[in-house]
Amino acid sequence: MVRLRALAVALFAIAPLAAQWDIRYPDMQARTYEEALARYKTCLARSAFTWHFEAREVLGNARTAEALTLLCADYKTVKEDAEYIRYLIADCCARFFDKPDFLPAILALRDANKGPGDVWLWYHSLRMQADRGGEAEVIAIAQSDKNALLRAAAIAALGDSRNGPLKEAIVPNCAEFPKKESERMALLGAMSGALMANKSRVNAEDYRAAITAYIGLLGDDVKLSHVGKVQMARHLQIILKAPAPFVDPQSWLEILARGDVKTATKQTTVASPRFFGVETDGERMVYVVDMSDSMLLPIEPSAKPKGPVTGPKQKKKKGAVLDESDLPWNLINTRWDLARENLRISLSRLTPDKEFCVVWFGKESGTLDACKGLIKATKGNVDKVMAELDGIKAIMTPEEGRPLPPTGRLRGDTNLHGGLRLAFALHSKGFAGSNAYVDPLALAEGCDTILLMSDGDPSVDDFLEVDKNYGERKTVQSFERGEAGTSTPQVWSSGPFVSGGLDHCPYIVADVRRMNAFRRVRMHAVGLGEANMTLTKLLAELGNGEAIQVGKAK
Repeated sequence: MVRLRALAVALFAIAPLAAQWDIRYPDMQARTYEEALARYKTCLARSAFTWHFEAREVLGNARTAEALTLLCADYKTVKEDAEYIRYLIADCCARFFDKPDFLPAILALRDANKGPGDVWLWYHSLRMQADRGGEAEVIAIAQSDKNALLRAAAIAALGDSRNGPLKEAIVPNCAEFPKKESERMALLGAMSGALMANKSRVNAEDYRAAITAYIGLLGDDVKLSHVGKVQMARHLQIILKAPAPFVDPQSWLEILARGDVKTATKQTTVASPRFFGVETDGERMVYVVDMSDSMLLPIEPSAKPKGPVTGPKQKKKKGAVLDESDLPWNLINTRWDLARENLRISLSRLTPDKEFCVVWFGKESGTLDACKGLIKATKGNVDKVMAELDGIKAIMTPEEGRPLPPTGRLRGDTNLHGGLRLAFALHSKGFAGSNAYVDPLALAEGCDTILLMSDGDPSVDDFLEVDKNYGERKTVQSFERGEAGTSTPQVWSSGPFVSGGLDHCPYIVADVRRMNAFRRVRMHAVGLGEANMTLTKLLAELGNGEAIQVGKAK
């Protein structure tokens, strides 16, 4: 998944290159329009994606009509990295130009662009329009636009706006629910998100009309897929504080009929899917697992149970459900050992009707060979995946130009964004290409649950490439370890989806919010050791999931 230009590969083959570490966030730097324009031109004249990204950020932060005009023209004509640059410009419109004077230009840009990659621009502009008194037009789009993705964008926008009348948007879409599965899932995702965003209004009359229509989609006559019902049940359980995620309409209608919602206790199932002890539900599970070099570090003592851990575990009876008490601590020395054995337990708990995939990330990201897409959790498939995981060992042979870490090498740096990007693009036949967040197959057949595990800070992304050293950024030997490196004429330059010294990783969080806008994937996140827990918690929050830390260093 990492981009390597032909020139970059040739340069790297000739001589070892130092890594380049970007710790600056230009969107936080105030500039006049003239200063911003000069920097914009300077950055665009360079080849790497990181500079093209910075160019638009700097220009947007000027917050002037001239800057917006140039960004709008840019949106229409950009060719290099067009998909992500358009996402960024849409975000810039929302962050830097959310004022009445700028709205006509943004709406004109929106109305001229109606492709799948433009849905994110539609969402942002519709939310701004609703906030500025134009909710009637947004409702009209939500009710009657022929494009189901634009109806979904309007519903999501109303849910996130200050003037969001959900009844008028949700009820008609439930009454005329489409037959095509990808359109159904996009609208379900938008409605689920809008209802969640406004759950504090649960006892208001208009909200109850909207949620009653939404519950009606669980009826047998609608013939909603089981995955869709699970998604709805998850959100309804949170909104209505219910004891269980029911998948029938009558249970929810009875809860609504009782009057004001009261707090209910959580109930769990003994054999429910789980990972590192975090219980979840779901039909299609993607495990996103860190395989960076730091995963070869010894686990912290706090990760181990108290008491003796030597000797093999006594085997349970055939058919018994495994849990964390069955971890073979005599075989667990490193973080990778701990991750692998927790994966073994988690996969063993999946019933054959579930689907799963294991996505790994290091310097690059990918799926295991045994699961190149979502596959059924049959014993044969699980055994093949575990055999491949058991075969992954530390590399102890030095490579020219690459310092060997003391504990050996696994798969390099920490490309967490690349792993998540791949997880959201996965479906049963592989993974979507461009604009995966609205891809029909990803919407219809993608995962509904992500189980993320990482031990570090995002240090590279899929936009890693060789670049000229402009002397503007810190040079290091390794993105993963951050030691100062000798400056070289050419350097490895990562894109913006890294920590950059900020533990909240704003660009990663913003992109995951986009990727999940019409998916509503539940995401649980596990941090090992010195993992970036601020980011871990933010990602879990975006996925209405749980975040835990294991083996925290003292």
